[in-house]
Amino acid sequence: MGEVITGNGKILRAYGLEVSGCSLPAEQVGGDFFEFISCDERTVFAVIGDVMGKGFHAARLMETIRHMLRECIRINPHPLEVVRRLNRVGGDELRKCGAFATLCLLCYDGIAGRLSCVNAGHHPPLLLSDGKVKVARCRGVALGLLEDYLGSGVEEFFLADGDAVVLYTDGLVEACGPGEQRYGQERLKEIVRLQNGADADRMKQNILSDLETFTRGFSQKDDVTLVVMKVTGKGGERGGD
Repeated sequence: MGEVITGNGKILRAYGLEVSGCSLPAEQVGGDFFEFISCDERTVFAVIGDVMGKGFHAARLMETIRHMLRECIRINPHPLEVVRRLNRVGGDELRKCGAFATLCLLCYDGIAGRLSCVNAGHHPPLLLSDGKVKVARCRGVALGLLEDYLGSGVEEFFLADGDAVVLYTDGLVEACGPGEQRYGQERLKEIVRLQNGADADRMKQNILSDLETFTRGFSQKDDVTLVVMKVTGKGGERGGD
């Protein structure tokens, strides 16, 4: 396994992708996470996760799950096997703490343009193509709830230049605005649809700006994490900002 690329505001350009993500904890630290893990010269994993709870306790569990995830990818990089193994080795740790974690794992082949998705109780990704937004169908039980992972399996998509994928945690779609109304997936889908043609970082900034407009005057109650991946070509040169 190659490098791990993570951190707020990081813009990654590799594998024919441009990726931008950020995590905004509700407290000093939080239980959300995202990162990109290179597997070989053509394959990269993108993951977003949410450990139950907030603050330092959730953050410690989150770091444990992230470490286990990297090891699971090293042992067997097949996406479904990664999640199955992670549920086995991380599930015990989560149950000891009376917790669970949701996770969405994407594996992108930059040569074939193939995106493989496995879900463990997380909000499904949104896919933007030709001005239309599609919600991925992949589903699964959150990590730590069952001894064996149960889900719909691997869902695959073939992405073309200009297509984008949006990953997010429930802190975004469940954020409250006027009248305790939630931001919601439908509003997120609409703002994503309007980003057709924008680069990954601009898409991220515009979504967060819309969220800020919606929640203005209301305090943040949960961690908010957002990742945008955009296809810029197949097997592009590696690099970053």
